[in-house]
Amino acid sequence: MTIESRKTTRRRFIATMATASAALALPAMPARAQKGKELVFAGFGGAYQEGQVKALFEPFEKETGIKIVATTGVELARLKAQVASRNVEWDLISLPDRLRYTANLDGLLEKLDYSRFSVADILPQTVSEYCLGGVTFAAQLTYNSELFSGASAPVTWRDCWDTDKFKGRRGMLSSVTYLMEFALLADGVPKDKLYPLDVERALKSLEKFKRTAVWWTQFPQVEQMLLSKEIVMTPWTRGVTSQLAGKPIRVSYDGAAISYEGWVIPKGSKNYDQAIRFIEFAIRPDRQAELTKYIAYGPTNKKALPLIAPNVLELLPSAPKNFNAGFLFNGEWWGPNLAKVTERFNEWKLS
Repeated sequence: MTIESRKTTRRRFIATMATASAALALPAMPARAQKGKELVFAGFGGAYQEGQVKALFEPFEKETGIKIVATTGVELARLKAQVASRNVEWDLISLPDRLRYTANLDGLLEKLDYSRFSVADILPQTVSEYCLGGVTFAAQLTYNSELFSGASAPVTWRDCWDTDKFKGRRGMLSSVTYLMEFALLADGVPKDKLYPLDVERALKSLEKFKRTAVWWTQFPQVEQMLLSKEIVMTPWTRGVTSQLAGKPIRVSYDGAAISYEGWVIPKGSKNYDQAIRFIEFAIRPDRQAELTKYIAYGPTNKKALPLIAPNVLELLPSAPKNFNAGFLFNGEWWGPNLAKVTERFNEWKLS
């Protein structure tokens, strides 16, 4: 694959972000696939799913003749209802690690047949019986580079918590995943000692921002808040995309929460063989490298790394220096704890 220049890469990212809001006209409800000829994919929409269509779905159809019908609206409750009724409409899902544990525990997924292809080059942390990592992504410290740059830029979560040295209003994700970890890192917990999370210690650390931060809930709103300087820094997952698009936004991977989204097949899928064939296709190095042209998520196949434009690769979570600087988000811990930690967090916000 030809490595593109920085200018070309930025143009592609700008084009992707400009069209994201009007991205595919995806049906709200899943369609029923024609057995052997189609696969119904359920995803989360937006720029990521648009990239999946361009880098994965359309080339797969061209190579195999199997069409992928892309839908949105992934909810475990809907999947559970489909499995319980033995009327499974979805054939393929790209599922975040934080949901994988629960889906597996509830018996909603098929085992993947690894005898059909090799996963020797895939990040081992993303390989399990029921799920195979397709992309890595990260929640990082993200800041406005017009306010902080060079030696004066924040690097660690302690820096984010240091409002005397790094002045300005913070943004905070109004959700427990990632936030608890960052609060503990800011309070001095080593990244290899995070789990099991000390929730009360994390909440005590967050008291600093309880009344002063902008507690945001929608990921797309963060860029505008940073650019307008309503906030000066925040945890976020899309800072790399903004940076590649030429915006004055930068990220630090020091203490970043690195997670993954993986391919799963719903229990009772009527097109298991075709879904396995797609997964084999989607983890190929050339396909994973192609996807990085549309969304700033990292590959899970190490052989994809040399195929990615260097200026993009250096900012992706899969790059070894970034992967080592962060920590691996623990979906195994969050799976059984998410509900009760969320309840405690909501109580804390109201207190």
